Amino acid sequence: MGGLVRRAVVARRQSSTTLSAGLFTGLALFLCAYVLPVQAQYSSMGLSGLIHMPDARMQPDGTLAAGYTHAKPYSAPYVTAQILPFLEVSGRYTRIQGYDLSNNTGWQGYGDYKDKSAGFKLRLIPENFQGYNWIPEISVGIDDFHGTKLFNSEFIAASKRVDFDWGHIDGTVGYGRKRIGGLYGGARLGLAALPNWGLVAEYDRTRYGYDPQYHHTGMAPRRTGAFGAALEYRYGPMRLQEGRMRGQPVFNVSFDVALQQREFVPKIYESGPFPGGLWASSSPRPTARQWAESDEWRLGLLQTLHAEGLSNVQAAWRDGVLALRMSGERYRYASRGVGRAALIALAYAPLETQQLEITWEHRGLAGITWNFSSVPLLERYFAGTASRAQLAHTLDIYYADPAGRTAASRANDIDQALEDLARQQRGRFAFNRSLLSLSATSTSQSSYSLTPYLRNYFNDPSGAFKYDVGVRLGAEVNVARHLWLDGSLTGSLAENVSDVKQASNSRLPHVRSDIAEYRRASKIKLEKLMLNQYWHPAARTYVRASAGIYEEMYAGVGAQALYLHRGGRFAWDVAVDAVRQRNFKGTGFRDYNTVTAIASMHYKVPFLEGVTATVRAGRFLARDRGIRTELSRTFASGIELGAWYTHTNANDITSPGRPGKPYQDKGVFLRIPLGSLTAHDLSTTADLRLSPWTRDGGQMVTSPDDLYQTVRRKWLDNAFDSDGLRSFADVIGEDAP
Repeated sequence: MGGLVRRAVVARRQSSTTLSAGLFTGLALFLCAYVLPVQAQYSSMGLSGLIHMPDARMQPDGTLAAGYTHAKPYSAPYVTAQILPFLEVSGRYTRIQGYDLSNNTGWQGYGDYKDKSAGFKLRLIPENFQGYNWIPEISVGIDDFHGTKLFNSEFIAASKRVDFDWGHIDGTVGYGRKRIGGLYGGARLGLAALPNWGLVAEYDRTRYGYDPQYHHTGMAPRRTGAFGAALEYRYGPMRLQEGRMRGQPVFNVSFDVALQQREFVPKIYESGPFPGGLWASSSPRPTARQWAESDEWRLGLLQTLHAEGLSNVQAAWRDGVLALRMSGERYRYASRGVGRAALIALAYAPLETQQLEITWEHRGLAGITWNFSSVPLLERYFAGTASRAQLAHTLDIYYADPAGRTAASRANDIDQALEDLARQQRGRFAFNRSLLSLSATSTSQSSYSLTPYLRNYFNDPSGAFKYDVGVRLGAEVNVARHLWLDGSLTGSLAENVSDVKQASNSRLPHVRSDIAEYRRASKIKLEKLMLNQYWHPAARTYVRASAGIYEEMYAGVGAQALYLHRGGRFAWDVAVDAVRQRNFKGTGFRDYNTVTAIASMHYKVPFLEGVTATVRAGRFLARDRGIRTELSRTFASGIELGAWYTHTNANDITSPGRPGKPYQDKGVFLRIPLGSLTAHDLSTTADLRLSPWTRDGGQMVTSPDDLYQTVRRKWLDNAFDSDGLRSFADVIGEDAP
């Protein structure tokens, strides 16, 4: 039997958050709803601060912001995230006006010099620590701590707010090293009569003599110390700051979104399968004898489950236990699909049913079992006469055993007549439409989709930003139980990657750096076409074997094995792939082939909500060996934000690498579940990655279907989410933080 994940605990009910419209980033624009307490403004370095100088303040946990700042000769888009309650990180892309690289050999068309930088701020002591009202908030941080370090600085800051009847003053004193040259400070004024407005004053200690080409950009005359002031305005998710410093205008605008909000859009179209969302149907439930002798109720159960987007259904009733196994690819949370299945089951189950057992699957792999030990209490819960906390006390959540936890789940009451019906319905599709995607799923789990894609790259010598925007037509066909055919066709609609003229100077096999050649060769490509076979040999153990076209650049054969620790915090997997490089058009192959072998350990950090750490080690695509580390956090909204860093023995000199300091692959990623932006459930996601121009060291082949990420996103995160009943009853606001 599978190990016990967790005994259900008492649910925490909190009131829903007020909704208002929000806009997020030039990379992913979407409307959202929330109320965000005013804590701080963003400085020109991206981190929370005054005008140019950082303060000690933090944003509310899970705040993600995108902004743009300008103070001649510098302008920079930036993205800032409060990834933990005590840790803020920011990345920006600074353009230096007046420092033109276009005339340099190999950099024609690049324009003004541009520099990527990242910074962080760590809170040491919160304001009013342990009830002492005189204690200020104290934070330390580093700006531009990696890479070129053109704007590198280190700082410590203390901030204290004093409230009055008419408003408040938030004062800051700090000290910096390197680009910030010594003692600085400032204050922010807020008026109770004008809650959306503010005024900030700052003593700036920026050392402009540290900046690149400062004698060409007009920075040489600027002294280190100077006073400045700015007017601030906030409306909903927008923050605006405009003022003057050293006689020059300064401007900063940002938009933010609260990632800790459960649902940006309430699921108003997920009210339940019966009129009014009631759990009971108009027909009386059968007795156990009627259930066994007639297929009327079992037929109704099967048809209703299929109508709700639940597929590959198996059902059995024995000794008061109704056991169900099913999949539901349209559901963002397994617990919502389980709730829908439980609601339907109680309309058809025999009257003698005392226990309900629902096992959730994906591609035939059994994941988690929800075991409701008291059906009468479950009925009262759906009828509104029992609380979620009471229901949680009767719920156990287990890892699913491939053979079934009980005798009931090893039997299948769906007789030949129902099997025939199921086969007839496999050609029927349920369509899910949104502004972002179109998908259709059959009762056998086969699915087809049409979705947009965005690929982007930074800092090729021919241009600072390269992009490829297009559409992807995908298909996932259930050939047989546990056997899947996956395919996708891509069409590029707009791109400038093919404009890259400089050939790669990598000393490694060109496993990724010839990306421009692939774009020039063809706008329409068969991206993927492969068979995936899955096995579930034991509880918490999963195996995949794959063969075919993996991705745009590689085809081959491979396998992956995954083992989950009983408590769910740890997981280990090994993936081995023998691949050959496809030619630029995708119609044949190049001479290069290799074998990659990557062993991974995953850890869900218990004291940091939603944080997963991954370490991978092995042989990468360019036959280099090394270690890749990944750190990510999944917020209450389902949005996942993370970063990776890879160190191998590749010693690649491709810019910005050099013999003494070879380039190491790194970047950040953002994963957005599109279901959080629609009024109905949707499992489609948008994945965005930001990294330097594609290089060859530390590269991995695109996984056909990474088992850990699948298991984690399909059911593992959901099982560890509070009491495992997230969105279970489709009650708007029940899961609000």
